[in-house]
Amino acid sequence: MQMGLYDQPFEAIKSGEKTIEVRLNDEKRSQLQIDDFIEFKNLTTGETLKVKVLGLEKFTTFKELFAKYSGSIIGAPEDESIEELDRENQEIYSREREQKYGALAIKIEKITNS
Repeated sequence: MQMGLYDQPFEAIKSGEKTIEVRLNDEKRSQLQIDDFIEFKNLTTGETLKVKVLGLEKFTTFKELFAKYSGSIIGAPEDESIEELDRENQEIYSREREQKYGALAIKIEKITNS
């Protein structure tokens, strides 16, 4: 499966700091299984890296997800509050889509970058 990422989260995965990718649990992501591979493409540079899915955890809302996971493991500043994370996430995923699909924490391990 391929997914695009902005430069900052891409580099955080590349460095090994970010180990959980946060996504909407939509039709595409709900197909993911443990041991699948994801190829992330940096939307700024075009660089790619491959990760292995180690775990999948579903949440009803992003707020619930951020209550469990925050800081560098999800690619966010350590001091960012759940409310700030949730508000920023709304710029990507609407409340309607969140209510329809829920949130997904994808536990990943970097395999390669190319």
